[in-house]
Amino acid sequence: MTQGMGYSGVYRSRRGIVFGVCRGLAETFDLSTFWIRVAVIATFVMTGFVPVGVIYLAAALIMKPEPR
Repeated sequence: MTQGMGYSGVYRSRRGIVFGVCRGLAETFDLSTFWIRVAVIATFVMTGFVPVGVIYLAAALIMKPEPR
């Protein structure tokens, strides 16, 4: 987790699968990446793709990449 290294805030992970949003959230809040992805995919399917897809892309554009 990046908090121990002096960083604060939510960042996109550079090691994520698609934009690093789910992994960045999981690392920030100390949760399992698997369950974050399951929740996003389930919500994505249940809402008809558009709302979650737009929110995910907006998060990918707004969140800064994880500092190196």
